[in-house]
Amino acid sequence: IAESDESSSRERPTSKYTQYVGVLVATLGAFSIGTYLSWTSSALPFYNKNDTLSVSDQEGSWISSLVPLGAIPTAIPAGMLADRFGRKKTIWVTTLPLFLCWYIVGFAQSKIWVFLARFIAGAACGAASVVVPMFTSEIAEQSIRGLLGTIFQLQITAGILFAYATAFTDSLHVIAILCSMAPALLLIFFPFIPESPAWLVMQGRKNEACDVLKYFRGMHYRTETELASLELQASETRDARASILDLRNYRKATYIVLGLMVFQQLSGVNALIFYAKRIFDHAGSILSSSTSSVIVGVVQVIATYFSTVMIERIGRKLLLFISASVMANCMFILSGYFRFQKSYDLSNFTWLPLLSFVIFIVIFSIGFGPIPWLMVGELFTNNMKSVASTATVICNWTLTFLVTKCFQDMVDLMGLSSSFATFGMISLIGTIFVSVIVPETKGRSVEEIQIELLQIRVPRETAARET
Repeated sequence: IAESDESSSRERPTSKYTQYVGVLVATLGAFSIGTYLSWTSSALPFYNKNDTLSVSDQEGSWISSLVPLGAIPTAIPAGMLADRFGRKKTIWVTTLPLFLCWYIVGFAQSKIWVFLARFIAGAACGAASVVVPMFTSEIAEQSIRGLLGTIFQLQITAGILFAYATAFTDSLHVIAILCSMAPALLLIFFPFIPESPAWLVMQGRKNEACDVLKYFRGMHYRTETELASLELQASETRDARASILDLRNYRKATYIVLGLMVFQQLSGVNALIFYAKRIFDHAGSILSSSTSSVIVGVVQVIATYFSTVMIERIGRKLLLFISASVMANCMFILSGYFRFQKSYDLSNFTWLPLLSFVIFIVIFSIGFGPIPWLMVGELFTNNMKSVASTATVICNWTLTFLVTKCFQDMVDLMGLSSSFATFGMISLIGTIFVSVIVPETKGRSVEEIQIELLQIRVPRETAARET
């Protein structure tokens, strides 16, 4: 069916403009996630100044980590709500707290309100991280689904850059107002975007799904083939819910994906993003900490944009190996810099932390950033992808919380140098994990990968289906 759909698409060119518009509007939720993640880097240094709230380092670590903590419990119910009420309504309702919480965070006169708003915003971020990619993949046609799928991660990095840039305003109020613009635009324009055709088919509303497909593909698009494909996918999704315990038959794939997620988060990337401005302040760079943070943000956006080309041309396993080994070296360089900074005059090497930071972000963005998420789609069959994705999202947010909360404790206990050395050792172990356990998936079908991972399980199932 998929091959037939792709062939028929070549025979009758479709309109892709509305698909790009729909994805760009929906992923404003991802942009909001990026601003909430990196807001602490720009905003925390302004506390304790100009008669603002007094925030200790420990309280600051809680303010940083409450977003991922709030995101953990919402991954599963978000998917259920999206199935019950639709992707469109769920995204719109999720966006409301993303908008309102900025004004609580920016104008609160009590730390309790800041804590509460960050936690609620985190819950909304967790829901958006599940539902928005679901919606974007379901409105995109097969020929551009991979490209449109990368926009979610690109919007997150753009949000991170935007929040870094707001530091130049020197005002918590202005930062909050500027960051609220993305969810405000989503609230205004998303009602004009149609519902997911896949969800409409799941609800038995085929006529409406047909109209939506013509909206996203063009009025002359023949919908019969794609509707049949959507009905098959809906059936596979129902089978997955009925046999959720089948995940035990995918133990090795689960270990690989969750292992990659562990090494992704424990590489220290979120510690760098959340505390970038503070790290550059300690480094004593010739550039201001705000300027250095913006440079890192720009590099991350550019690297994420070009990561799609790199991933398609170079093997996943090789990119993961290079990414983990280079990230380890960058962390060791940062560790060495902060170690020797106490004993030697390093005024001629103040550029070194920024360079290491930039290289780390670049190599992360083309390797350990996107590939662990990509592997979910390549190591699991269609009927198990939704279950595996939910487990991966929960694992990701849990580890993000642990890193952002414990980083300040690590610095208090060991100092910056030993903290970065710890992250470097974890990435070094990650290179061994990639070398020994992770299979190469580039250019291989799902069936071939499953045969390698499961040995007997897939051939028997395939034989049964053929029989």
